[in-house]
Amino acid sequence: MSVYFELMMWIFIVFQTAFVLLHTVPVFYEKYEDQIDAFGEKAMIEIKKQYAVFDAKVLSKIPRGPLKDKKRD
Repeated sequence: MSVYFELMMWIFIVFQTAFVLLHTVPVFYEKYEDQIDAFGEKAMIEIKKQYAVFDAKVLSKIPRGPLKDKKRD
């Protein structure tokens, strides 16, 4: 029975947190829109740089086999 109670408690905490976030995040975004957008742009530039490095060092070195044509009947 305690497992059921613990599960219900976690579900309640998750829904309560989601409810609070859904009602506070839009208010903060409207108030600090310029700062948030500037930070988002800087973050996207940094993410793109990091992905380019990851692509060059890791992804580009993964061997890929020849692509097979799909049979069409």
